[in-house]
Amino acid sequence: MRARCLCICILASTLAGCVAAPALVRAEAPRANDVALQLPKQGELVLDARAFYGIPILQKSFFWDGNGEVDAAGLKLREMWHATDAFAIGSGVTATNWFLDGEDAQSVEFEAVGRLIVHRADNDAYAWFFEAAAGYQYATDPVPEGGTVWNWTFSFGPGVLVPVSPNLDFQSGLTYHHVSNALGRENDRNPSQNEAQLWVGFALRF
Repeated sequence: MRARCLCICILASTLAGCVAAPALVRAEAPRANDVALQLPKQGELVLDARAFYGIPILQKSFFWDGNGEVDAAGLKLREMWHATDAFAIGSGVTATNWFLDGEDAQSVEFEAVGRLIVHRADNDAYAWFFEAAAGYQYATDPVPEGGTVWNWTFSFGPGVLVPVSPNLDFQSGLTYHHVSNALGRENDRNPSQNEAQLWVGFALRF
């Protein structure tokens, strides 16, 4: 009788250990959502997509005239490569709709771009950056009105970058954008435009 009780106790202890072991393994297994979010690193490629709305400003600035008064909205797509953790270079294309009096005009803009991260949070929760770009634009109608269908462009401004997944960042910013055909101040066909572009978008890192 004692031997039977002893066997039952040993069997019960063994079964309890078998049941508890998987629970211990599950508790020690890493979870996918424990992966730390990170900002862009050196060597990464970034596919940047954003939407913007531009409002004319500074009809007469210190350096560039801007007598255009045309609101604009569009989509911008860029590819950038991080030469360092803080500095990236690349190129992009922009499709814009210009809200002219009467029928709207559309344009496509090709640009080269550089981005510098000026502040990076210690835990990579966010970063402030400054970027600048220059390019060439061609439109279906003269933009601004009275000018030409082609223009040179440049832009610069600040933005913020916030990682939302291991490979995806939310971003937003405010950009000063200048459009001019560079025919000279004395030329009748030299209207230009200064505008403030407010934009939001996402950046996918590879």
